[in-house]
Amino acid sequence: MNTKSLYIGLTIFLHLPLIASSQHQNILISTQNFPNEPSIAINPKNTNELVAGSNIDNYYYSTDGGLTWNENILTSSYGVWGDPVIACDTTGSFYFFHLSNPPSGNWIDRIVSQRTPTPGGTWTNGGFAGLNGTKAQDKHWVTIERNSNTIYMTWTEFDEYGSTQTTDSSRILFSKSLDQGQNWTTPLKINQLSGDCIDEDNTTEGAVPALGPNGELYVSWAGPAGLVFDKSTDGGTTWLNQDINVTTIPGGWDFAIPGILRANGLPITNCDTSGGPNDGTIYINWSDQRNGTTNTDIWLVKSTDGGNSLVTTGQ
Repeated sequence: MNTKSLYIGLTIFLHLPLIASSQHQNILISTQNFPNEPSIAINPKNTNELVAGSNIDNYYYSTDGGLTWNENILTSSYGVWGDPVIACDTTGSFYFFHLSNPPSGNWIDRIVSQRTPTPGGTWTNGGFAGLNGTKAQDKHWVTIERNSNTIYMTWTEFDEYGSTQTTDSSRILFSKSLDQGQNWTTPLKINQLSGDCIDEDNTTEGAVPALGPNGELYVSWAGPAGLVFDKSTDGGTTWLNQDINVTTIPGGWDFAIPGILRANGLPITNCDTSGGPNDGTIYINWSDQRNGTTNTDIWLVKSTDGGNSLVTTGQ
């Protein structure tokens, strides 16, 4: 988790009459409750509907394309403890994925999935994935398959969060839900090389799943081997038996930016499913300080052959 306090702003495009080019308008959603680490999603079948979330338990919704917003606090019997990830499926249901802090369990002992059928509707108490005794579950992300609304999720499991013991390690887990986030499959470890539990450069973190045009699953993460990649072509049942090394991350993924303090360069993975000339191209971007602590750069690699080869395209 990261506790930097930032205002949440949403940049939207307004199509104004008699103006040939689109105008950019910044909409301030909220400054209440020290919002940070925002996430946002748009209903693909009704783009006037948007839902956003921020640390630690704030949620916001708009039904007019983001011009005006309502805000509230998300609650669950499992506790709501930040790292919000907002998603929307093709039924118009929105999801708020977050860490837990249950009164009768352990801090961040599971990843919770809460759903509302419509912006401003009632949120479910939530299903969850990853509960494994006292082990910590952190840094999740999801992607939703549009034909079946299957939800795929990857995240990091710590034997003990923050531990410096060499006997404790971190790993990347995968699970999926076929029933709108209420129930989840038994988590599957997809990495080969484990990381430490310090929540720094040698911890395995930043797993963001992406779907290819034929349902392929792609994911990359950072850790002791730098930037690595994995894939599944059968809905996550099996994965490669090796971590594909993409590139080193000089200086590591955990760093400070002058004026911002702690930041991270964890990767984001996505895939072109447009049906256009770049259909199937996989993209991974991340940041690092290989050129100095006052010169943080954004990098991109891509693959046009299903991840078999990844080519750096520059910064």
